[in-house]
Formats: sequence, structure tokens, C-alpha cells
Amino acid sequence: MTLTAEATRVVEATPREVLEFVLDLERYREADTKIGKVTQPVVLDANGVGSAAYWGRLRGTPPAPDRNLVRLTEWTGLTFTGAPRQPARLVFAFTGRFACTEVDGGCEVTHGYEMTFRRPFRWIYEPVLRTWLQSELEDELDRVQQILGGTR
Repeated sequence: MTLTAEATRVVEATPREVLEFVLDLERYREADTKIGKVTQPVVLDANGVGSAAYWGRLRGTPPAPDRNLVRLTEWTGLTFTGAPRQPARLVFAFTGRFACTEVDGGCEVTHGYEMTFRRPFRWIYEPVLRTWLQSELEDELDRVQQILGGTR
């Protein structure tokens, strides 16, 4: 089973400003409390493809190092995917997405997560994370709104 969460907010910024904020993981930690120490900032090539490394934390788990593959669709979307051959992939597969659309008054940001846990971890972590993940995502986007400005 895959755990999913998704939420949308309007922020008083352009799509580029929102995605540049997310790409700056040191700054984005203010909004996303699941990001611990950033060990490699996002580095993208000319095609908007790259990677980042950081210590992540989920409810009920100890902090752990992880690496994500990053793909920027200039300036409408951003995807973080758990890189292969990382210790975290022994426990779960991960994808995080941002979609940005210009609207009156700013940018509509839709952010979502997909996590697929391997056995036996799914029986341990899915019940703990099922409702928490959606709540945490809502709180994360509320913090994005507070930082960048927003109304709904």
C-alpha cells in the first residue's frame, strides 16, 4: 500500500519564487520539519536535473541520512524522488511533488507525498504515519504561506 497526502494553498509569490524557496533546502527547513541537517544542497544541471542529500525524520523514526533525485520543470513543478541504493530505500520508496500555477494574487501551490513501505516496515510505520502525513503536509504548506505570504 502507498501512503499519499496532498494539499493546496495560494501564496503571495510567483511560481519561480516558490520553487526557488523549496530548492533552497536550508531555507525550506523552516517550512518542512521533516528535513534535518542538509549535507548536500540541491545541485541542478542545465536540464533541471540533480540531487540533494539531508537527514530526514518521520514520526516514530530516528533521523536518517537520505539522498533525493531532483527534477525541476521550469517554473511549474518540482519532484523529489528517493535515490536508489540509500539506506532509506531498504525501508520505503519516496516521491514528493510540487506543482505551481500562477493565479490572481500569487501562486497556487499543490504539494504531495507518496511513500511505499517495504515489509515488515509497512505494518509498523503505516498505521503511525497514515493520518500524521496529511496533517504534517497541511502544516508544512501553512508555514510556506506564513513565510511567503498567502490567503487560503
